Amino acid sequence: MSNALEVVMAYANAFEETYADDDWSRLAPYFAEDAVYEVVGGPLACRLQGREAIFAGLKKSLDTLDRRCSDRSIKLTDGPDVEDTPAGGTVSMGWHASYQYRDAPREGFPGRSVATVNDGVITELRDEYDDAEMETFVAWMAQYGEGLSGSYV
Repeated sequence: MSNALEVVMAYANAFEETYADDDWSRLAPYFAEDAVYEVVGGPLACRLQGREAIFAGLKKSLDTLDRRCSDRSIKLTDGPDVEDTPAGGTVSMGWHASYQYRDAPREGFPGRSVATVNDGVITELRDEYDDAEMETFVAWMAQYGEGLSGSYV
C-alpha cells in the first residue's frame, strides 16, 4: 500500500469521525497548511485555499445538508486508484452519496474525489461532479430541499 493511499484512507476514516462529533482538530494532521480544496462541476463549485478555510467550508456543507438529513450514505463505486510520485502520490476514487430528508424520496449523486499527497499530507483535494449526473439531485433539492444547501462558501 502506498503512503499516499494510507494518508487518504486514514483521512477518510477521521473525516467520518469528525462528521459524527464535529471535532475538526483531528483532521489537521492530514492537510498541509496551504492545502487547496476544489469542487469542480455541479452547483456548488468553489475553490478553498488553506487548511482552516477548507475545514470551515466542509463544516458549512455538512451543517447545511448532511447533518440536516435523517440518513446519509456514501458508497465507494470504483478505486481507489493510486499514482505514486517521488513526493507521495495521487489517489482517486468514485463514490455515490445519497440522502433521506423528511418524507422526500431518497436521492443522491455520484462523484469522484482526487487527493494529492506530498510529504505525508494532502496538498490538494478535489471533488468532481458531472453536471448532467447532478441534474436529478438539483431537481430534488428544488422540490424537496427546503432548508438544505450544501454550499461550502
